[in-house]
Amino acid sequence: MLVNVFLVTLLMSQVSYFTRKIPEIGELSTYIQFFLFALVLWILFRVPLFHSFLMNFAGISASFVIGAICAGITYMLGLSIAEIKHNEIVTASLQLLSFIFYIGIARLVYTMNWGFDYVPAERRQNVEIRGTNSILITIIAVSVVASVVMTLLFRNNFGNYVDVVSTVVFLLTLPIFLFFSLRKDNEDAA
Repeated sequence: MLVNVFLVTLLMSQVSYFTRKIPEIGELSTYIQFFLFALVLWILFRVPLFHSFLMNFAGISASFVIGAICAGITYMLGLSIAEIKHNEIVTASLQLLSFIFYIGIARLVYTMNWGFDYVPAERRQNVEIRGTNSILITIIAVSVVASVVMTLLFRNNFGNYVDVVSTVVFLLTLPIFLFFSLRKDNEDAA
């Protein structure tokens, strides 16, 4: 399993690097990776596709929330995007800070047992897409499509992109996603 994780990590880092280098698709790199991660989780680790999308959406949501927090910190410090791009120490510090946030969130979810129980232990369990499952898939689809559209609309204006996509799309849909995830957890427990 460790070898698989290492290979996937290496391949996805290369996908991230090369998609960001192509100006026509650089802004869409996050969403390309979202779909690739969902496929990798489904094929390689044999997680049902529905649950793969749920887990990856939770991950991409965490990325945008952490990005919004880091953007807020840089705003409070009075740093502009140009200053961040041209100062390797500030860039590395922000990357380290976001890494610490990711590890902290993962540890908090693990220690507090905040994970969702509706993700089955059986790897090849059939999942019916109806009821709450269909609502969750709809939330994911609407959020990702809206984010892609906003990314294309604000392609040349990074500040508005961060505000609209991180704040409006994900911070508005994340509570709805969490509400229905908790609802799904309670339905399956009953």
